[in-house]
Amino acid sequence: MVTAGELYVLTATVMALVALAAAVPVLRDIAIEGRERLRRGGPDPPVEDAHSSEVAGVRCQHCGTENETDYTYCAECSRAL
Repeated sequence: MVTAGELYVLTATVMALVALAAAVPVLRDIAIEGRERLRRGGPDPPVEDAHSSEVAGVRCQHCGTENETDYTYCAECSRAL
């Protein structure tokens, strides 16, 4: 007969293996991108827009709106944080 504790350990083990199997492709892509960056000699340079010289502020990291201040998040997104 299977006890409740054994069933719990079996369920937790199966869930951990499923999560690991789902994470393997993501981890593989991260490793491949890291190797490419090391081969090229560092991170990619920032992309310049045609309008980047006209923007006085910084873009929000979450939604992309333009900020007039030097904060990395806009007022709307910082309220949610």
